[in-house]
Amino acid sequence: MGQKINITLKKIIEITGGSFVGQSESLEVEITSITIDSRNIEGFDLYIAIVGSKHDGNKFTKDALKKGIKFAIVSNPLLHSKKTILVECGKEALANIASYLRDKIKPKVIAITGSNGKTSTKEILVSIMSNYLSKDKLLFTEGNYNNEIGLPLTLLNLNDTHSHLVLELGMNHIGEIAKLTKIAKPNIALITNIGEAHIQNFNSKDNIAEAKKEILNNSNQLEVSILPKDDDYYQFLSKDKKNLKEITFGFTKEATISCEVLDEHRIRIFTPKENFDVRVNLLGKHNLKNIIAASACSYELGVPVNVMKKGIEAVKPYPRRLETIVSSNGITVIDDTYNANPSSMKVAIDVLTYKSGLKILVIGDMAELGNDANKYHKELGEYIKESQIDFTLAVGRHTKITMKQLGEDKLWFATKEALLSKLFNIMKPKSTVLVKGSRFMRMEEIVNKIIL
Repeated sequence: MGQKINITLKKIIEITGGSFVGQSESLEVEITSITIDSRNIEGFDLYIAIVGSKHDGNKFTKDALKKGIKFAIVSNPLLHSKKTILVECGKEALANIASYLRDKIKPKVIAITGSNGKTSTKEILVSIMSNYLSKDKLLFTEGNYNNEIGLPLTLLNLNDTHSHLVLELGMNHIGEIAKLTKIAKPNIALITNIGEAHIQNFNSKDNIAEAKKEILNNSNQLEVSILPKDDDYYQFLSKDKKNLKEITFGFTKEATISCEVLDEHRIRIFTPKENFDVRVNLLGKHNLKNIIAASACSYELGVPVNVMKKGIEAVKPYPRRLETIVSSNGITVIDDTYNANPSSMKVAIDVLTYKSGLKILVIGDMAELGNDANKYHKELGEYIKESQIDFTLAVGRHTKITMKQLGEDKLWFATKEALLSKLFNIMKPKSTVLVKGSRFMRMEEIVNKIIL
């Protein structure tokens, strides 16, 4: 995990507020690369020791210096030497360097957050922008680099050619979005929606909305907010932002950017200037909303509609996010095993409902619901009961409540092996099986057995 930069050691000390006791001639040494991984120091000039929940990066500093790293940033005074900069916190030092680069390069920063859909929206926007800008002008969050370590590492990749930066901001607790926003200083802030993800760390959905709104309150560079017009929390998100330009997206015609479903694979997107039809390769109504959210951002950036269309049509389903796989025996599997929460479960059920043939839902527990876990799993049962699904099979401690609500106790299983045995008896050619559960349930193991 390393990034390329170009800053003198003297400037690094100034940025981080650290203490340095080395030789004065060292101050003019150019730091061209930074790593936080002591196992990978070849070609890097500076190692930053990060203290995490499992590992203390300070412990690996001596080893990094022995391997040839030029300098290290540490937070343990016992390790302070002529080759180290002593700071209070390695994470803050990393964040301060990243924020300095953001201010130095001055790209147009687009930051995306929300309970669901932020990664998909980011990927759609990146696909559009990749058709609008040359490769050396666009930098964006890759993978899950959306936290207090990943986001600064992304920023450290900035160079003078970058004109636009698309960032994803994730959170588990109150205050995290504020911290990330202060580092990134977005010019455009996009909130996809307010849902129940990570609700165990909050008192209520209201608190989640407050946490997401931190993206609108903590950037002194913010020019535009892009908000979900259909969301129950739209009025709350929009409130007290009179001096900020606002663009909205949603299915209502009142939104700045809206859409109409033409058929199973095509939608018409409406903008204030012109409308356009586009082919959609992603399943689910929620993905249509992600598409119009990305379109709203593109519209604000002045991207022509023909470029938007090309970018949207280039987007393919993401691995394990409503990814469709047809097995050799004619079974269609919809793999949605990336993660699960109450909102995304309902979305997945809606997708399955519209499929033809035998419809089978396979579910695992939803995590991070705290004291409301039983309540949400019961509500899931009520939602399934109202759908047009033929069979629901479940594994996991909490889904037992879901199955009781459905009156299908016999289709709850203590193990995946037992569930699969029953599933293979139910499935027949042209069946559609949707598999979903939270990450810790590893529901992809079921998918892998089906498609063998």
